[in-house]
Amino acid sequence: MTRKDIKITIRQKLWEKAVKKAMSEFQFVHTITDALNAILLLSLYKVRIKHRRTDNIFLSYSNITEMTSDTYISFTIEIIGELLDEAKKNNPNETYSIIIESALADYIVLPTHFYTDNLSPIYTIVGSKNNTMQKATASAIEFMNLNHEQMTLVDACCATGSLYFGLNTYNWKSVILNDLNPLRTNMLNVIKHQPLKLIKSILSSPVFSNKEYLSEYMTEAHSITKGYEVKRQHYHKIDCNIDIDIATMTFIFQCVSKQYPEDNNKILNRITRIIPASIKLQNAIITQEDCLKYLDNDNNKFVLLDVPYIGSEYICSAKGFNYTRFHKNIADKLLNAEYPFLYYCRSTPPKANNPYNRQDAIHIQKLKLAEHFFNKGFYFEKFYLNEDTELIISNRQYSDNQFQWNDEEQIII
Repeated sequence: MTRKDIKITIRQKLWEKAVKKAMSEFQFVHTITDALNAILLLSLYKVRIKHRRTDNIFLSYSNITEMTSDTYISFTIEIIGELLDEAKKNNPNETYSIIIESALADYIVLPTHFYTDNLSPIYTIVGSKNNTMQKATASAIEFMNLNHEQMTLVDACCATGSLYFGLNTYNWKSVILNDLNPLRTNMLNVIKHQPLKLIKSILSSPVFSNKEYLSEYMTEAHSITKGYEVKRQHYHKIDCNIDIDIATMTFIFQCVSKQYPEDNNKILNRITRIIPASIKLQNAIITQEDCLKYLDNDNNKFVLLDVPYIGSEYICSAKGFNYTRFHKNIADKLLNAEYPFLYYCRSTPPKANNPYNRQDAIHIQKLKLAEHFFNKGFYFEKFYLNEDTELIISNRQYSDNQFQWNDEEQIII
């Protein structure tokens, strides 16, 4: 990461209003420099996310004198260099002063939900929800007409938080994001409490600055994060013990250790989501418990449940864990649930390590699902993803696309 000292001349009231708003709204902002870096990141996020560009407040920038005086102030301030370079790349003909003023105007005028609605996940893992399922979940919740202000949203197996991030920004009474994996809960806690430090740490890592050391870094990161995962897997006091270095390694490992490693540009796309995600997480409690804890009829809540899929648990299985009993316990809880829920599974059989022919595999997968969900009053909705069919199962009807499974000959793929 580089730091740049720039001299800017901007409208005094605009500057004061934006900084005051950031200092009061963002719990992770402690200095004027923090405030400006956060505001600049929001501006970069807006530019990089295509479907948000149409609401560009450069249109209102021409009318900015209506809400500010013409009194200007000049000063020098330190900015994260990579962010400033990116902003300059987007506006090559503008001065730093105009670029900063435009970002401040965006931040003052745009509602917070502009940034926090329908966020893509910060990073991805095997089994994390893609954009199609994010949108499907957001649509289901929208049409349920829930009383959000009186309800607690519980994502009982939140993983990277993709389902929650993909929702519109509702005023939930509270939010609980739970996952047993300490790398994921640590990441969410760091994003919530220390997003700017995380961004600076990522920008200072070899993935950006010292490519020749990246392979060595990745080997070390894999060893350290695995050790952390083992050490913290039964540690429940997670809110008071967050680790930025571990979050950085987790983030970079997910971006680079794949068949087609992401380049700096794609990683920067992810980085610009961190501040919106942090804002969205401010009302969230992050826990590391057995998801069954959250399935009792104990309060007014709405539950998202994305557990390891029936039939393909081996992909993300915990060694020695009894998934047969686990799935039965969940099905029993959901059958008696008084709260609304969305449960995710797959009706297509797993492709790898499958000793059966395709038709036999489909039949076996159907039998496994039928044991828990056939003819029990649940509503099903199908979503086609390349070669797979995803199901959302619910105890609430929210769409004409849903169906009930009460015929043995019914096709659920």
